Amino acid sequence: MSKKNAKNDFDIKIVDAPEISDAFESEGEEEEVEETEEIPAIDTLEEGEEEEIVDGTKSFEELQIIVHGIESTTSNKERANLIDKLTDYLTYEETVSVLKDIAVNDRYPLCRAKAVSFLSEFMRDTEVKDLVIRKLRDSSQTVRLWAVWSLRALVDEEDVQEVLIQQLRHYEKSKRIKLWLIKSLSDMINNSRVIDVFLHSLKRRPNKEMRKLILYYIMQIQGNSDVSYFLSTYVHKENDKEIRLEIVKKLLEMDNSDSKYSLQKLKRSEKNQEIISLLS
Repeated sequence: MSKKNAKNDFDIKIVDAPEISDAFESEGEEEEVEETEEIPAIDTLEEGEEEEIVDGTKSFEELQIIVHGIESTTSNKERANLIDKLTDYLTYEETVSVLKDIAVNDRYPLCRAKAVSFLSEFMRDTEVKDLVIRKLRDSSQTVRLWAVWSLRALVDEEDVQEVLIQQLRHYEKSKRIKLWLIKSLSDMINNSRVIDVFLHSLKRRPNKEMRKLILYYIMQIQGNSDVSYFLSTYVHKENDKEIRLEIVKKLLEMDNSDSKYSLQKLKRSEKNQEIISLLS
């Protein structure tokens, strides 16, 4: 499900939907590593494929049997497999109710993650939206990742922007989920609050992958004096020559008083020949 798009000279990885393996990384003592079963993608119809009619083979009685199985089994793996089958019954109100209960109460992280991923179909429902927002504080990285992915559909709403900003600024510890928060918020890159949290994140010196992603979005902004000033000062603090090179290119493009002063200063100390040639 992943795609790689190279933008400018940055090798920025931009993906369309999280894979379950994305959620597992070495985070010290942050949380226990969960089972790495992949959450199956919700199937989409291929062109020319006939759509299955819910009230034909997928009857309400069959739904009740699946729900009873989920409630009665003590096997986490079996319950997770039964949850997969609920995707054939998403038109039933009862299915949404069952998924909400699983997302909140199931003790097995994979089951909660599956429920949150399937609830992404119903994000315009206020109760579902509020539930998914609460899942940003779930103990499982997998669940939190799917919560971020689901909320991205509503990132144009101010309250969703704010919870994602606060999650990135204060609460999220997972590096992988921070990347997803940045990707989600980038859809509103001209929003001053989004710009502020991106610049704040850069000041905290995150890892190279995160710096590259934030700077990729920051450098798409045109005519913002705060961004111009930030890049003019930040270039002297960036020790990665690949990233510094891209900032220099952007400052040359800006061609304002801040960028000119910064580049003149950089020219006196720069060691990288490729950058020196640009500054000559």
